[in-house]
Amino acid sequence: TSLAPSSLYLQVWKFFGNTPPEGMNSDLQSTCSGSNCMAWLKPMYVLSFTATCYGVFMIFELLPRVESIHSFLGPGLWGYTLYEKETFMVMVGFHLFLALFLYSFRMAAMSSPGRIPLKTTDDVAKWRDGHFRIDLQTEDTIKKIMATIGMKIGDSVKDIVRAMVVVERKKKYGSHRFCGFCTLYKPDRTHHCRICGKCTLRMDHHCPWLANCVGYANYKFFFLTIFYAFCLCSMMVIQMAPTVLHIMSNIRSNHLFPVVVVYSLALLLTPLLLGFLVFHFYLAMNAMSTIEYREKKNSEDPYVQRRFEVAHLKFDHGYLNNLRDAFGPLYLLPIPYFNGTNGVYLPIDPVAMSKKQKPLP
Repeated sequence: TSLAPSSLYLQVWKFFGNTPPEGMNSDLQSTCSGSNCMAWLKPMYVLSFTATCYGVFMIFELLPRVESIHSFLGPGLWGYTLYEKETFMVMVGFHLFLALFLYSFRMAAMSSPGRIPLKTTDDVAKWRDGHFRIDLQTEDTIKKIMATIGMKIGDSVKDIVRAMVVVERKKKYGSHRFCGFCTLYKPDRTHHCRICGKCTLRMDHHCPWLANCVGYANYKFFFLTIFYAFCLCSMMVIQMAPTVLHIMSNIRSNHLFPVVVVYSLALLLTPLLLGFLVFHFYLAMNAMSTIEYREKKNSEDPYVQRRFEVAHLKFDHGYLNNLRDAFGPLYLLPIPYFNGTNGVYLPIDPVAMSKKQKPLP
């Protein structure tokens, strides 16, 4: 019997990884719904587009260069001319960027974005039962600060906020945030994704091009996917420019039409990817997610802005520390590896930090 498109897609993903993407259901039926069908279309489009660009760049650009170098025998056969060095560097660099892009894309699409942990009894007590061990005086102090717009926030407030297990509160009553779908209390910066059907730690957004949420655990892979896509597009734009100019000046070069198409798409994507890259680097530097930037920091409701202002004290530790929180050690920034351990943003030492909890003077 033949596999349905969705089942075939899951088999492909399971071949390259061990689990299907978070945005896909592992038990899809042979007749999938429209939403499930669309979930696999966009990631496959990204891979197909990448393969097309790679084929055109290799067949019409790099391989002809290599052929032109080795078709002339002479004294410099075993030496490198300037042209050959350039071709060699472009060949190696392009394939290195391509490998890093594909691996980052795979990790962003197939690894968990971070889920509410329930591995220990302490996790269960916090996130299932809601036992946060916050004294009533501290709770009342935080509610008062969040409800008072314009109240000055000093170091004493920052100490209180950073010592708390959870700071963010519901809008209406100021109670702890509880997910009715997952039946769990939400850690700070956690949001429920209605597409994945699960809560995601430090959720940034649901990315249809990955069929997965972008959250605490796979944000670096998402960022590197954009970065290496930008590197690939930039390299193609620079290296193919002379070929495209030759085609435009020679009307008999119709057989090189695929080069013009791919070059135009790369030229269009390069500034878009750069803008997206700069935006997410700005968010990481300022300890914000896309959701927090759009729906909280720039909310029209002043009370939403105020609650974000207070909660943000817990996460914002300066540009460099914010980047380390998002990407891990900065010397490993270009490497698609992330081993974050505090996606629920607990205080580093809750026992010691609890001594700092004190009412405002």
